[in-house]
Amino acid sequence: MTQKIFSSALCRKKDGAEAVQAITSKVALDLKGHSCDLALFFVSLGYDQDLRHLSQLFRERVSPKFLIGCNASGVIGDTNEIEMGPAASVLAMHLPNAEVSSFSISESQLNTFQSGSDLVEYLDLYPTERPKFILLGDPMSVNVNKLLDLFNQGYQDAPVIGGLASGMVSGSANRLVLNDEIYSNGAVGLALTRDIEFEMIVSQGCRPIGEPFAITKAEQNILYELRGKPAFHVLTAVLEKLSPEDQRLAQHSLFAGLVMDELRTDFKRGDFLIRNILGIDPTTGALAVGAMLETGQTVQFQLRDASASEEDLKSFLTTGGRKPEHEGRSAGGVLVSCCGRGKGLFGVADHDVRMIQSLRGPVPLTGFFANGEFGPVDRKNYIHGYTSSLTLIR
Repeated sequence: MTQKIFSSALCRKKDGAEAVQAITSKVALDLKGHSCDLALFFVSLGYDQDLRHLSQLFRERVSPKFLIGCNASGVIGDTNEIEMGPAASVLAMHLPNAEVSSFSISESQLNTFQSGSDLVEYLDLYPTERPKFILLGDPMSVNVNKLLDLFNQGYQDAPVIGGLASGMVSGSANRLVLNDEIYSNGAVGLALTRDIEFEMIVSQGCRPIGEPFAITKAEQNILYELRGKPAFHVLTAVLEKLSPEDQRLAQHSLFAGLVMDELRTDFKRGDFLIRNILGIDPTTGALAVGAMLETGQTVQFQLRDASASEEDLKSFLTTGGRKPEHEGRSAGGVLVSCCGRGKGLFGVADHDVRMIQSLRGPVPLTGFFANGEFGPVDRKNYIHGYTSSLTLIR
């Protein structure tokens, strides 16, 4: 039986056509005459040729059965993260016993979906087929929270990975590629079934501060009370107990962590969905949070910095570990990292991808810097910020 083959390549040549020629030559060599069943293709800024032209060149040279990708402010490949400079990156896969189907969802189509069953009907794919999804979107036109909610409803426990294109960060219009088409809005995706596995790590890069508090009064995304006290007063008490260094950090890197499993009594990294604190009203003591809240939910405030982000990713990479059945099996990696990470957060280039390769590699890997990253937390799919979202495909 033919085994899966994964081939990755990254090229920093300043001419786009030359970069595509280089990465396709590497892919053709690695595939050794086998078909390219799926390719993920990401292009960063700086090329005279647009994504349409470069993806066409890629298809002509590799002939992938399915192609998905986008433009971005930076791309990732193997051991390098190229930010704000020309580069092209690819992960090509020979998947002999997997099935792949593609779909696109426009903004107007999304508006017609009322429930997860509408999405299931549109994709014509049954949940019993246990699909895994790769999804890319345009942040300016797609209601990604609604879209991910539909996937959660229609395909319970099915992972959705990917993220939002970030070409606009570098001044370009966002573009998505799916097979032989280019999209300027909406979302594009692939559904993978049969002989395919995803191992996912979503590193949100925060550390808890203070203690957990139960929400006793909230309305939509407005948090009024924690343990019967005004939320702002509770937060102030937590901050007063921090070190001077953490108090300074809290001025710009303070978040709310929503506990995902209320049956637990001891909360640690990975047990929270991290969301922004959008505003504070000292008069009423209310906090605005970037999530819908419910009375009875548990919240713990969080801080994010380079040290916490590094420790969080390392913890997932080491304690998650390889399952015994994965040992010796080929894999390909997809890393979707927030535009707010990289050199701006860590002060050095290639931080996340080099840690991944040192602890879980070597693995052929591609990815990009996104305007929002997709990935599951406690088996539900969310959009994240400041996150490193890694998927190992086997």
